[in-house]
Amino acid sequence: MNMTKKIIALALALGMTCAVMISCDKTPDTGVPGTNNGTTAESTTQAPSTDAGATQYGNFSTDRPVRKLEEIFAEQVKYTSDTWATGSSYSDEKISHIYKIADCIANYQAYVDEYDVQQQLDELYEQTGFTLDLGFGAEMVKHYIDMSGDTYDYSARMEEMLSHPKVNAAQTACINAAMKAAENLVKDGQSGVSVNQDKPMSFTSLKSQDGTIYYALGTYHTMADLSMVQRTGDKLSAKVTFRIVDYYDWAPDVTEPEFTSYLEKLDDSYYSLLGEMVDMPTLESFCQADLAQLHYAGFAQNFLAHGTIVYNVTWTAGQTFAEATVTPVQ
Repeated sequence: MNMTKKIIALALALGMTCAVMISCDKTPDTGVPGTNNGTTAESTTQAPSTDAGATQYGNFSTDRPVRKLEEIFAEQVKYTSDTWATGSSYSDEKISHIYKIADCIANYQAYVDEYDVQQQLDELYEQTGFTLDLGFGAEMVKHYIDMSGDTYDYSARMEEMLSHPKVNAAQTACINAAMKAAENLVKDGQSGVSVNQDKPMSFTSLKSQDGTIYYALGTYHTMADLSMVQRTGDKLSAKVTFRIVDYYDWAPDVTEPEFTSYLEKLDDSYYSLLGEMVDMPTLESFCQADLAQLHYAGFAQNFLAHGTIVYNVTWTAGQTFAEATVTPVQ
C-alpha cells in the first residue's frame, strides 16, 4: 500500500489497542510523545470519592491539568502515525549500520553462533562489562524492529521485570499507596470495596549497563487495583492487580552515547572482534536518537506495551506491602 494508507492503517491499529488497555485509568501527563525516558512530576493525592461502592483514589500532578491515559496515548499514537517512515535525517548508510546494531541486540545469540565468538564475548564481558546481550530488553528491541506496531504483553515475564530493584521499588510504592488508601477508606466490617492507585514512573538514570530494563522501559505508568477489599478491625485483605503500561519509543534529541565507557576499555583484538559484527564508529556513537531514526526511516515502529501480575494480600493497618502476607495468583 502507499505511505498514506500505511499511516492511516497504523493509526487505526494502534488506536484500537490503546482503547482496549486504557479505558478508565487516570494519571498525570508525565512525558512527551517520542520520548522513552521522561521525567516525573511531583504529585498530591486527590480527595477520595464519598460515593458508595468502588472508590477512585488517584495521584494527580500539582502543576499540570489532570490528563487521562487515553489522551496521552492518543497524542503518542498520532505522533507515531505522523512520523513513521516520513524520512530520516540520517544517510542510508548510517541507518543500515544502526539497524545492524539493533538487529544484533534483538538476535544476539544467533549472531554469536554465526561468528562463533561466545568464548571471546564472555571474556570481553568479564574484563569490561560490555555486552550486546540485553536480555528482556532485547525482546523489546526485536518487537520494535519487527515493525508490527502490535501491543506487547509481557505479563508472563513480570516476575523477571520485578527482579530489577528499581521496578520492584516502583511496584512497592504504588501498592503501598493503594493499601494506605484502603485503610483510610474501608471501615470495619465492610467488604467488596475497590481502590486503585496510579503512579507515573521514569527510568531517567538507567544506561546500557542496566540494558535488560533500560531497553525495555522508559517513562511508564504503574497501577495498583485493589478489589474485594475486606476489613475486620485492623485486619485487611484484598486482591491486588499490579500493572505496568508503557509506550515504547525513543527520544530523537538524546544523543549521549550508550557504550562509550565500555568501548574505551577494549584492546585491539576485541575491537577487531566487534568490528566483524557491526560498524565500530557507529557503535561508539550509538544513542537513543539513533534508535528513534529507525522509526522515522520505516525500519522500526513504536508500540504500546504492558504487563500484569496479581496477588492476594492480607495485612494489618500500618503495614507496608513488604510486611504484608503476599501470595501470587497463578
